[in-house]
Amino acid sequence: MSSRGGKKKTTKTSRSTKAGVIFPVGRMLRYIKRGLPKYRIGVGAPVYLAAVLEYLTEVIVCDSMWVQLLKGVTIAAGGVLPNIHPELLAKKRGTKGKLETPVSPAPEKKPKTVKKTAAKKLGGKKAGRKTKVCPKV
Repeated sequence: MSSRGGKKKTTKTSRSTKAGVIFPVGRMLRYIKRGLPKYRIGVGAPVYLAAVLEYLTEVIVCDSMWVQLLKGVTIAAGGVLPNIHPELLAKKRGTKGKLETPVSPAPEKKPKTVKKTAAKKLGGKKAGRKTKVCPKV
């Protein structure tokens, strides 16, 4: 139909993809509209909000000042370190007050290393999105 002047079929791209952010721009617009129903919302507002939230979630992990500020805060669906309080562990029968297994801290995860053969295939560059390696705080 394009020879007759009809419209060509195009694939839809999301506003998040157009803006280059991972956070959903459409959902941010919906939240802003729900919070401020009387006001007109500009096109750039949800994009800006999504970019700021994405930046904050990336920086919170890496920055020592953010870690200090949000020391006692739990972020929903942000991951949990495995830690069982000693009083909640089952006790053996016949012993008084001794724990069944000694409590040890969670093992530290080491960053994965890239093999030399994989690095040669990629030409020394990592494929996909860049990731920050954060120093331990």
